Amino acid sequence: MALWDDIERSLVAWQDAGSPEITVVRLRITAEARTYWTEGDPSLRWRHRIG
Repeated sequence: MALWDDIERSLVAWQDAGSPEITVVRLRITAEARTYWTEGDPSLRWRHRIG
C-alpha cells in the first residue's frame, strides 16, 4: 500500500473525530515502538515500530 493511502486514511479519521486539538494526543514510547492515540477514539491510534 502506498504511503499516501496511509496519510489520507489518517487525515479522514482525524476529521471524522472532529479534528481534535494536539493537546489531546497521547504518546507512549517503548524500545519496540512509538504509539500515538487520542482518548476516546480508537480510530485515532498509530503505532510506529522501531527497527
